[in-house]
Amino acid sequence: MSTKSTNNTLVFLTILLCLVVIGLGAYTFKFYNEVKANESQLKKEKELIAEELQEEIARYNTILNEKSILSEELTSAKEQLQILQKRLDSNIVTRAIVQEYQLELRRMRREREQLFKQNDSLQKETQRLSLLQAETQDALEKITKAQDSLAVNNQNLERKLNLGSQIALSNVIAKGVIQRNSGKFVSTSRAARAEMIRVCYDVNENKLAEEKELIFYIQVLNKEGKMIGVLREETLSDGTALSYNSRTKVPYEKSLYKVCELVLPIQKFDKGDYTVNIFHNEQLLMSSLLTLK
Repeated sequence: MSTKSTNNTLVFLTILLCLVVIGLGAYTFKFYNEVKANESQLKKEKELIAEELQEEIARYNTILNEKSILSEELTSAKEQLQILQKRLDSNIVTRAIVQEYQLELRRMRREREQLFKQNDSLQKETQRLSLLQAETQDALEKITKAQDSLAVNNQNLERKLNLGSQIALSNVIAKGVIQRNSGKFVSTSRAARAEMIRVCYDVNENKLAEEKELIFYIQVLNKEGKMIGVLREETLSDGTALSYNSRTKVPYEKSLYKVCELVLPIQKFDKGDYTVNIFHNEQLLMSSLLTLK
């Protein structure tokens, strides 16, 4: 009886041990498969992180090739990604490491998005400023051209006004004359009879001219080009010396003014041609020819 009970106990224990061994084997097999599946999943996640890192680096390369404004900041961010990429290649894959890199990658992606937005904003602002500068430069060039054109027009107008305001003479008449006892002058063309030369001329009306006292000089030259009569000389405002026979001041008021002057010789007139020059300051205004026979 005792032997039979003992055998039954041994059988029971043997069966129990077999069940334990079978259960342990099944658990070990299941655990092994789970470990393999987990390792495979972690490897895939590591590869995915590596791909994403490479894509992020490629994005930085693209924008850096476009001569970005924030090149220094973008280069620094790219270098951080490359460092993270090297660390990922050298580390053993664990769930904690994968999660750490995923968090780091998300953080860097957010920084990249902020940098790209800032870079785009700065580029747009730079383009706007460049366009504004170009428009401003174009406007300045147009203004400069307009000012140059206006300056030329003003110069032309000033030149025309200066020309228009210049004093002019007309009706210059030079004659040999004899003065009667009554004071009346009688014209003569005979050198032997002429006592003096009378020169008359009109100072023309000019509304553009300035009202002021004008000075006119008369020269009478013989056929040898020598002055007759008493030689006088005056140094003008420009420093030149002018020889003359007669000097007249005219109170000019922009209207016609008639002038007559007498030039007396030192000796008798010779036959021939005499040149009469009329100057206003240093400017020769008119010349006339007188012939005495």
